[in-house]
Amino acid sequence: MKEVVVVSGKGGVGKTSVAAALAILFREKNLNLVALDADVDAPNLALLLSAKDDGRVEDEIEVSEKAFILADRCTHCGQCVVSCSENAIMQPDLAEPPIIIPYLCEGCGKCAILCPEEAIEIRAVRGGKVISSQNNTDGFPIITGQIAIGETGSGKIVTEIKKRGREEAQKVNADILLVDGAPGTGCPVIAAITGANYVIIVTEPTPSAMKAFERITYIAQHFPLGIGLVINKSDIHEPSKVQILEIARKNNVEVLGEIPLDKNVPYSIGQAEPIVTYAPESPAAVSLKLIAERLLQSLRFS
Repeated sequence: MKEVVVVSGKGGVGKTSVAAALAILFREKNLNLVALDADVDAPNLALLLSAKDDGRVEDEIEVSEKAFILADRCTHCGQCVVSCSENAIMQPDLAEPPIIIPYLCEGCGKCAILCPEEAIEIRAVRGGKVISSQNNTDGFPIITGQIAIGETGSGKIVTEIKKRGREEAQKVNADILLVDGAPGTGCPVIAAITGANYVIIVTEPTPSAMKAFERITYIAQHFPLGIGLVINKSDIHEPSKVQILEIARKNNVEVLGEIPLDKNVPYSIGQAEPIVTYAPESPAAVSLKLIAERLLQSLRFS
């Protein structure tokens, strides 16, 4: 099995649209597939892949820790209030135990260590969920991770859902585990890339996206995997595209292809459908088919 992760150094460059299109194109090649959405702060791959509502399963998972005050031991000394660097503990009434503000607490444990009465415990809490569903047309599994509003630990959720995705891929004897990673370069992205065989970096020819491409390329090079580049909306600014291609050349990044600006793409997103099925003969869809072919060659599927 090959594990392929689609990332972007910034949001809004078409990462999920590319991932959804590749999933459909892989299935058209009769490859056994599991799709996984590791953008846990804003998961929407299942929307573009028309996930079924029936058979959908949600499992809550413990991915973070919080402090809890044991009222029977607390002497109201206020040491925890003073020590909390996140301002997550308050004590409105000095005659009562302090109050933990859950969405501010990082679970660092500092308050528990400093409490003279050992009146604070750090406990695991359920801060996210894993959603299992299937594509409505081809029936391939879709695994989605989602972090609860205000919770931290998105990197931990990504690690957990990738574990679930790999288990599902083994169960169905998948050829490819296709992961839609988070935008940016933070913990969720690093967790998504870890253990993969190939990473696809989606960017666009703008100055900000070019800088983001440099950052994510630098991170990807720390992992033993293949790196490919897809330039979306490639014809909007030629000077930036030239610079991006030069960065790719200097860093030995494989150029998988370019996708031209195509008015069909926003219409396909509005219909919650990948461009390769919404308008299969459109310029963007034709380019994505070529990109899929090159990627499969690199992965040695053709």
